[in-house]
Amino acid sequence: MKLNHDCTRECLLFLEQELELNQSIDPVDVINSLNYTEDITSYSLQKLREANYIVGGVNISYDFYGNGTVESTPIKDITWEGHEYLNTVRDNRVWKKTKDITSSLKSVSLSMMKTVATQVLVGILKDVSGLPL
Repeated sequence: MKLNHDCTRECLLFLEQELELNQSIDPVDVINSLNYTEDITSYSLQKLREANYIVGGVNISYDFYGNGTVESTPIKDITWEGHEYLNTVRDNRVWKKTKDITSSLKSVSLSMMKTVATQVLVGILKDVSGLPL
């Protein structure tokens, strides 16, 4: 399955908005709140968990025959790494430009999206501030 970068970003934005200290969110609430299929959102939540961007979420395991089982635990937090990623891709201008730059590539990892978004953000800050960043 292909990772949907828009969905991963929206999952993090949703969690940041809805999570409260010492509270958790059921992954089903994230799935039902975003305009993606259940499969796309579940997969995004699984990959965010694997990347250590969220605590809790979705884990999909497969048996010998390729049958998947979805297990979910409440999402308790966005990790430091998750916030670092989100703070890099949050701005719509940065996100649009990052997607434009990476759109011609067949595969781009979350870490590569962050790297490109960081460079886009630095370029915007240079233009705005005039500082030699």
